[in-house]
This record gives sequence, structure tokens and C-alpha cells, in this order.
Amino acid sequence: MSQTKNTAVEVADTAGDDLFLPDHFLKAINDVGTMLATIYDRRTGLTRNQTRIVIALLETDGQTQTELANALSIHKVSVGIYLNELESLGLVERRIHPTDGRAKCIYLTPLLHASKHIARDHYAAIHSEAIAGINEKDYIAMLRCMDKMRKNLEVLDTKDRKARRKG
Repeated sequence: MSQTKNTAVEVADTAGDDLFLPDHFLKAINDVGTMLATIYDRRTGLTRNQTRIVIALLETDGQTQTELANALSIHKVSVGIYLNELESLGLVERRIHPTDGRAKCIYLTPLLHASKHIARDHYAAIHSEAIAGINEKDYIAMLRCMDKMRKNLEVLDTKDRKARRKG
């Protein structure tokens, strides 16, 4: 494989390094995701998992704590802690489940709905800085590649899950 330098992601300057090795890919994906989340968390004042919960509720408001835990692959007790924090900030509220009196559904509050544009503005600014210097053609190619990788990983995940059930 070639030893050309990747301009989109800084990669270690090790003699003989092959940029096609899985280590570079894993580090680049992890570093970019972590940096995006860290900057976003800092600007919004929410933690990564609080943000994940808010996003899940923006997609489907009124989920139970168990549904959120399952959807986000976060332990149910941890979700409860994050919900308590979000509730104390006035961003979510718990309401009695319409058919199961033992359960509570989590809803976003009017305060969150009124201020969600602020979070979107933060993300738009971060996105703009993140893609600075990348031309549109390369950016679109990157997104298409990432979409293809996601689809490949979904197939792999399905195969792995089936193999685990059999084994």
C-alpha cells in the first residue's frame, strides 16, 4: 500500500507506516468522534450520554427508561441517573405510562424544545470548522464511504448475532 500522507486526518509519522492498516482507520474514526463529542459537550453543557438520550427522545418522545436503555445500549440504572440530571435541568419530565401504571414515559419539556436550536447552532459551527479545507467532492466521497462502511458493519453485525445464537 502507498505511504502517502492522509490530509484529512493526522496520522503518526512512522517510517514504513501503511495508512491502509486497520489501526489507522480505528484511531481516525475514534479520534474524530471523540473530538466532535467533547467539543459539543463543552459547548452545550450536557454530557455525551445526556445528549444521546435527548436525541433519542427527539426521534421518539415518550419512551420508557427501559426502552431508552435498550435503544442506546446503556445500563438501565445509568439511564435513570442521566434522566435525573436532565430532569433537574428542566429538559425532560416523567409521566405515568398510559397503559402500565408501574412505568413512566420520558418526555422532552417545552424548555428543551424552545432551546434545541442552540444545540443545532453549536453543531453547525463545529461541523463547519471540522470540514474546513475539505472540498465538496472529497466530503461527499467520505460520507458515501462511511455510509458503505456502516452498511457493511450492519451485515457483519447481523452475521455475528446469528452466529452467537447458534453457538
